[in-house]
Amino acid sequence: MKKPARQILLVASLVLLAGILALLVLKRPATSDWASAPAEIQAMLWPGPRDVADFTLLDQHGAAFDKSRLRGHWSLLYFGYLQCPDVCPTTLQSLGRLRTLMAESGAAADIPQMIFVSVDPGNDTPQRIGPYLDFFDKELIGLSGDAGQLARLATSLGIIYGEHIEPNGVRSMEHTTSVIVVDAEGRGVAALAGSHQPRVLLRQFDALKAYLAR
Repeated sequence: MKKPARQILLVASLVLLAGILALLVLKRPATSDWASAPAEIQAMLWPGPRDVADFTLLDQHGAAFDKSRLRGHWSLLYFGYLQCPDVCPTTLQSLGRLRTLMAESGAAADIPQMIFVSVDPGNDTPQRIGPYLDFFDKELIGLSGDAGQLARLATSLGIIYGEHIEPNGVRSMEHTTSVIVVDAEGRGVAALAGSHQPRVLLRQFDALKAYLAR
């Protein structure tokens, strides 16, 4: 290859590389500066967003619910099961109260989609989930269905769960108790741990959205 041709190719390659780098900078996830975030934000925010795996489950009305339903609005996902004696009902009650607090504060348009995902689909059918969730908040969405589909969704969001049987035969499900925050692009961005008090949830959610919108 002649020298001028090599120079032209080199310049073209550098221009292309510069374009690619610029595109990467423009598309850089908002969470890329996690290390410099305030301590309260760091405690919730993941270092980078997680893509939600493709999945299809059924809601409490028997309608299909897939990844596309997580786009276009923020969502709060909680993984639990109907026979859970303590943390699950407490968290669902707090999510219902969170909706009320946001509506009362004039932020009804910003209320996230709140979703309960059963980690015990063999027992928690859509028919059973519906009346259970209605007790806490009629706007809650409850998901159940194929165990493999559940595993795909849960794994992509870092959720761990499994059956536990006591020596006396008492059965329970061990599971992650964090509330998972999914942004309007359908990506997992944070996990809200702790006691899930409604006002604490509201402060955490507002702080996350404000930080990521910078």
